[in-house]
Amino acid sequence: MTRRVLLPTLLTAAGLLAVAAAAAPAISPAVRQMEADQREREQARKAALAQAETARAEVAQLQAQLAELNAAQARGDTAVSRKRLVLAALNVRETDLRARLGGDQNQLSHLLGVLMVLRRDPPPALLVDPHDVRDAVRAAILVRAMTPELERRAQALRDQAKDLQILRRQADTASESLMTSESDVAEQRARIESEIAAKTDQARQAITDASAAGQAIQTLSTRAETLRDLDQGLTTAAPETTAANLPDPEHAGLFGKPKLFTAPVPGAPSRRYGDAEPDGGGGHAQGWIWRTKGGPPVLAPAEAIVDYAGPLKGFGIVLILRLGGGYHLVLAGMETALAAPGQRVAAGQTVGRMAKADTPAPELYFEIRKNSATVDPSRWLKTNRPKG
Repeated sequence: MTRRVLLPTLLTAAGLLAVAAAAAPAISPAVRQMEADQREREQARKAALAQAETARAEVAQLQAQLAELNAAQARGDTAVSRKRLVLAALNVRETDLRARLGGDQNQLSHLLGVLMVLRRDPPPALLVDPHDVRDAVRAAILVRAMTPELERRAQALRDQAKDLQILRRQADTASESLMTSESDVAEQRARIESEIAAKTDQARQAITDASAAGQAIQTLSTRAETLRDLDQGLTTAAPETTAANLPDPEHAGLFGKPKLFTAPVPGAPSRRYGDAEPDGGGGHAQGWIWRTKGGPPVLAPAEAIVDYAGPLKGFGIVLILRLGGGYHLVLAGMETALAAPGQRVAAGQTVGRMAKADTPAPELYFEIRKNSATVDPSRWLKTNRPKG
């Protein structure tokens, strides 16, 4: 909570209430607006908390799904696990079949080699003596006897080769199905984890929004309480006084020949009427602000009657000076007030004092009001803008 944000609204209500100091306490429009804003923020806070609770429940559900997926994989109950077992069995069968097929091929090759040797006419000297006719006949008989067996073995090899091709296609199909299933499980896990992250961020943001709304509610509550205190202070400020013997600004040169006011503190203001507020909220200053050093005295800008003098939470001392003709001067941010409600002060009279602190520099806020509407002080205060 800063003076720059709250003070214009505070002094708006102060100006409205000062005009009706003798009336019974009433809720000002500014307080009503703050209470409406407070109710709106409370609704926003409840909605954010509900959203956070929903997001947390969804996160819990997603975490349960992820845990079930992991547990199913650990138990081997998933389609991926079953397909992995099928593929492993096919690979074992393929390895065994290849080994047997290789052995049979080696045997058949050896037998065919022998057969080719025996079918030579005459047989080689290494096997049959060319002069031994009996051995040659026996060799021919052996060749004829081996031929059916060799043909059977060759057919068996062809059948094994076909089985191997079928088995290889089954293994390829099982491998492709396994990859698809594993990809599906990975995508499912990634989707669940992504949703968990998103819902967690959503819950965190909702909690942040609820916290911000709670802080705004507290700020609005403090503002409204401050304005109510000012309302009560104005209605009990002092015995009724009259401004009949004060010069009416309407006839004292305010709209005729300019009648300059006394600057409340030395130097040029750091912010003037109409300047953009530094908080970037798009608002504009409703008065002037001086940054002070060394605790200078605060002077009454014009002859007036003190309508209100007292502290306000977080804003130092506030003085409301009644000029007559519907005009009021507001001075806020002082450390000490040297004037009391109902007192008549002269132009240039010391009515307060600023704090002596230099960091941060105390700020004096000055505002002129005509029938509760702010007026540009430059019409009655002439100061140069600071260089740079």
